[in-house]
Amino acid sequence: MYSALMIVALYFLFAGLIKAKPFLAPLLLGIVLSFLMYPVSRKLEMWGVHKVMATFLSTLLLLLVAVGFAFIVFTQVKSFTADWEEIQDRLTIQVEEMTDYLVERTPLTHDQIAGYGFGIGRRQSGESDSARGIYMIRSAFGYLTQLLIILVYVFLFIHFRGRFRRFILRLVPGDRQEQVSEIITKASAVSRRYLAGKLLLMVFLAILYYIGLLISGLENAFLISLLSAALSIIPVIGNLFGFFIAIAVSLLTDGGTGTLIGIAITFAMAQFIDTYILQPIVLGDKVDVHPVFIIISVVLGYLVWGLIGLVLAIPVFGMIAVICRYVPALKPFGYLFSMNHTAAEDNNTSEF
Repeated sequence: MYSALMIVALYFLFAGLIKAKPFLAPLLLGIVLSFLMYPVSRKLEMWGVHKVMATFLSTLLLLLVAVGFAFIVFTQVKSFTADWEEIQDRLTIQVEEMTDYLVERTPLTHDQIAGYGFGIGRRQSGESDSARGIYMIRSAFGYLTQLLIILVYVFLFIHFRGRFRRFILRLVPGDRQEQVSEIITKASAVSRRYLAGKLLLMVFLAILYYIGLLISGLENAFLISLLSAALSIIPVIGNLFGFFIAIAVSLLTDGGTGTLIGIAITFAMAQFIDTYILQPIVLGDKVDVHPVFIIISVVLGYLVWGLIGLVLAIPVFGMIAVICRYVPALKPFGYLFSMNHTAAEDNNTSEF
């Protein structure tokens, strides 16, 4: 009976999270980003800057970073799309050659292959251009609105951080307030240190990718480096996505065998340096979560909230793991989620 109730509760929990995404996703992202920018605001306050101005400057810094990254990506995408007609012609030729090869070597006919959806459509003009423009304007307006809401959340959570902390402490008995205060401090530090470390790793990876792809002769190497570094926020598969994007761009832009080999070497070396050198130095044990549950949290985050879920999955699950390690009733889960457990804990637990 208890197990059935637990399954039903989890079902309605995730169903509710999916339904409430428009409200909860920006709110939770604002909370996590406020943890990230809190040290900046705190440092400004220590330098004598008024609290409101310090909060505003830290929020403005976050906005400038986001706008700067978006501007760089936009300019690079614009230069890439300027050559889209030529790329489309190359891709059409490659598809035609592949179609002829399949017709010669298999029982398939041209009509059957066309029925499977092969072929490159030309960009239509007139009404489709107008519809596309309206869609882009609506999308841009929607993203800007979301960004504004998130920035407002960041400002409010940083400025009123003390009030929220005191509210949480008032919910627990006096003899447990010190422990709860420690949980709040450690849980917020997990998300802050992880995001800060991950952003620093993205910068390092972008530099490594750019140098390698530039030497390999890949066109639009800077754009591909930025996208690949951004995708690295997704554990394990993020770097694979970046690799496949680079390979696809190389094929579309008529890159030779040497370029493909260079791309493979670049991503292999960058992955090795990131995994065995950069991550231990930059991240260390900032998120004490077992790799199995890192993957599970990322998958759940994507299924529940899409891209925002991917970004929030690890820092949020890291905070949950911290809470589980301190709450007596949840300590078994804290042990299960944790990567760094003691030998004594292992000795007290029988193996399968």
